[in-house]
Amino acid sequence: MVKGLYVAGTSMVANTDKIDVISNNLANVNTAGYKKDRMGVESFNDRLFSRIKGSDYMANTKPIKVTLSMVDKEYNLKTTNGYFKVDTEDGIHYTDEVRFIKDKDGYLRTIRKNVGGTFDWLSGDKILSDKGPVYVGDSDFDIDELGNVSVGGQTVGNLVQKNKLNNIGLMSAGVKSAKILTDYESGQLEHTGQKYDVALKGEGFFHVEVAGKDYLSRNGAFTINSNNELVTMDGYKVLGVEGPIIINDENFSINEYGEIIQDGQITDKFALTNYTNVGDLQKVGGSFIKVLPNPTGEKVEFDGKVLQGFLEGSNADAVTEMINLIQMNRNYESSSKAITTIDDMISKAVNDLGRV
Repeated sequence: MVKGLYVAGTSMVANTDKIDVISNNLANVNTAGYKKDRMGVESFNDRLFSRIKGSDYMANTKPIKVTLSMVDKEYNLKTTNGYFKVDTEDGIHYTDEVRFIKDKDGYLRTIRKNVGGTFDWLSGDKILSDKGPVYVGDSDFDIDELGNVSVGGQTVGNLVQKNKLNNIGLMSAGVKSAKILTDYESGQLEHTGQKYDVALKGEGFFHVEVAGKDYLSRNGAFTINSNNELVTMDGYKVLGVEGPIIINDENFSINEYGEIIQDGQITDKFALTNYTNVGDLQKVGGSFIKVLPNPTGEKVEFDGKVLQGFLEGSNADAVTEMINLIQMNRNYESSSKAITTIDDMISKAVNDLGRV
């Protein structure tokens, strides 16, 4: 029963975090270039429980069997009469089934994906063998029916911790909020006719200077300051390939390549880039995005179109977010009722059974 309190309690905390994220999406449904967020949730580590005074020898009568399947770059590993170990920030996680990939550094890691289904290559947890984290490098690897990992015919470790007769089994302690995931899907393009409004059709970002730092943005609602510099509505400078963009001609135009034409001459071009792994990006505030240290993807050229007189709307839909909010509230209430029920059961067990 006490375990049920932990599971229901952690569910309430996770749902509270989800409600906060959904509420922020609702507050920004009319913010140009806003990208909606989702709260990623994962379970706490499963613990392997054993009898304190039980038999402590290997269950040799039941042989271990490991099966491996693969779809695209995802591996799925299952075992009977044993457990896999995963090294997480909260300690060792035990499981009889694990999905993993080979990361960019050559280690086997659990799978974590960005919104949209792309891999976040270095954020998963490392799979452990009897020799520590499993490193296979750039080579192909094999896993046999006993859980032995081999590279080039050489065994580099065994993935399976053998079951013991005193093992009771695995037990979960509930769920937790893991990471805020941003959906970078493009919003609807809206025609404004305003010459300083600019939208990007395709994947990529503007560059904006904020407090001396280079940030990314999809919000193309621009204007000019007293120095004729193109700036955001908050006054931050929009960057071109030559630095801050200067607009001296009221009749300037912007072509689909992002080139700024004044008095019939190309005077500058928007600095536009894209990143192959959106997991390398992190939102700062409502409209700005920064690149995380040690990115796992690549910085590439923007290959879409630049549209003058358009704005990209928020990709958060008010109706969808309201439905999500109602669902999270119901989940919260269900967990709350579960705690009340368990509390009543514990109270009866203490007060009524104690008299027997």
